[in-house]
Amino acid sequence: MEFHAVICCGRGINLSPFSKVKETGITKALLPIGNKPMIEYVLEWCDQAQFRAITVVTDSESHEGIHKVVELYSKKTRVNTGGQLSKINTSTFDGDSTGEILDLFIEKESSDFILLPCDFITDLPPQVLIEQYRNKDNSDIAMSVHYLNKFDSIDKKSLTHYYTVYSDDDHLLDIYSKDSVETNKFLELRAQMVWRSPTTKVSTKLLDSFIYFFSKEAFQALKKEVPDYKLKSATKILRDLARSSWKHSSRQGGISLFVLPQECDFIRSDNVAAYMEANRYMMKLKAQEQQQPPQAKEKGAATVGADSVVGENTVLGERTNVKKTVVGDNCTIGKRCRLTGCVLLDHVTLEDDVVLENCVIGRNATIHMKARLTNCNVEGSYTVSKGTQVKGETLTNIFVEGVMDDSDDSEDDSEDYDSYDDEYNDDEEDDGLFER
Repeated sequence: MEFHAVICCGRGINLSPFSKVKETGITKALLPIGNKPMIEYVLEWCDQAQFRAITVVTDSESHEGIHKVVELYSKKTRVNTGGQLSKINTSTFDGDSTGEILDLFIEKESSDFILLPCDFITDLPPQVLIEQYRNKDNSDIAMSVHYLNKFDSIDKKSLTHYYTVYSDDDHLLDIYSKDSVETNKFLELRAQMVWRSPTTKVSTKLLDSFIYFFSKEAFQALKKEVPDYKLKSATKILRDLARSSWKHSSRQGGISLFVLPQECDFIRSDNVAAYMEANRYMMKLKAQEQQQPPQAKEKGAATVGADSVVGENTVLGERTNVKKTVVGDNCTIGKRCRLTGCVLLDHVTLEDDVVLENCVIGRNATIHMKARLTNCNVEGSYTVSKGTQVKGETLTNIFVEGVMDDSDDSEDDSEDYDSYDDEYNDDEEDDGLFER
């Protein structure tokens, strides 16, 4: 296969307090979905395509942990492939933008290039995207993949929506952040673009998958048309390349826009709501695969539904009931606990008579007896007091923030839109187009 796949392991700003943004958190790419690191789902997807090369890019702090997971995946999961799959390499990168990641490969890359996030799960084979890219117009230099959210339980406010501007022949023309449009009170469209594409369409429902195909011609255009690309996120780079395709007197290389078919499932675990839904999705698949009759159990024993998974060395107390829930390794669950639609990371302790509904519980958290939490997020190492009843709250270790120095990354990182989490923000850049 002629493609080089590069997987970007971002820092998981929107997955706080469970990601490494908080010192009690876990490296984003290693956050478990169905008790398996989320990056493994992406590696499995890549192996279906048998890419020419696969590179996992991570910051130096997270590199050791991710490298170990990649090595373990290669030894256990790929052992029966007969040596047909390319080696998975890991690369350290401590920059701030996706543009800098692209710069690492621009000069030495001789094949087409696919940029991927570390956080997606899909049942759509990679061959569908590859064939779509191969069948693009000969003049096109890149392809951007978008999708529509099919999971109603994910709060729309937690998703990053853009004003995506595209032509009737499915070419990306422009992208505006929703915040910038709401701030300006209107959407500005360049007259030159509308003249070129009089049937221009604008959508606020299309979501960015962070899956991008680049050709060698795209890299050449990048250096020519977007000289400051090293400072930009991938979304802005695609936006600027799309703008350059129509701003000249003659049409330049276009950017294909491909929307994933409605028949497939696609979810990105790039925020807490989506992360929880990804776990539910995997548990639903697990239940469908098993389809076994209920097994007889001892009187008073804990009950674990077919749509749930319990990690290794985890102890469940008597009469505890687990439904639609993922429980991590080395957890201790007391008697008569009820867990419904939850995700518990490793080393969580629940005392007796705890009730959890639609909650994410961080690593090493402790919840004392008779507590009841609904729609809550609990930071790792947090202790919930006896008898606590809370709904719709995020419980965090406030004192941890107080001892962090100014250089530590906290909630303010949401302003850092050029980080390779690709949190899109149009602060100053939209105006530049209309001044040209």
